Amino acid sequence: MKLVPILICAMLAGCAGGYSGSYGASVAYTNTAPDMAYVSPGVRVIADYDEPIFFADGYYWYNSNGYWYRSGTYTGGWAYVSSPPRAIISINSPSAYVHYRPSNYVVHRRPVPSHRIERPVVRDHRAARRGGYYRRY
Repeated sequence: MKLVPILICAMLAGCAGGYSGSYGASVAYTNTAPDMAYVSPGVRVIADYDEPIFFADGYYWYNSNGYWYRSGTYTGGWAYVSSPPRAIISINSPSAYVHYRPSNYVVHRRPVPSHRIERPVVRDHRAARRGGYYRRY
């Protein structure tokens, strides 16, 4: 009889662990990485996606106004990186990779819809020396 309340608590705790992000809902649609397309040695981009999100050196990379952010997942958790790896810096026009796909591309693993990903908090890095920042939505 005492086991039932314990099981109910365990189930509720397990359900709560599956939700994350600032939208109040789960942003993890799949346990696998999305389809990736080759960009250059060591660099891939999410294939046929609304956002140019790259993968290199074990991280996802997002460019906003010339500043690079990285995360362990493409759905959020972005952190500004002042010195990205050379492979990322060498991408001349990140926006050219929106909906980029290799020839004969066939979808295998769809990514989370781009309107559901968390964008990085964009700082005015010049003002950061003075302690100021701004958020862009």
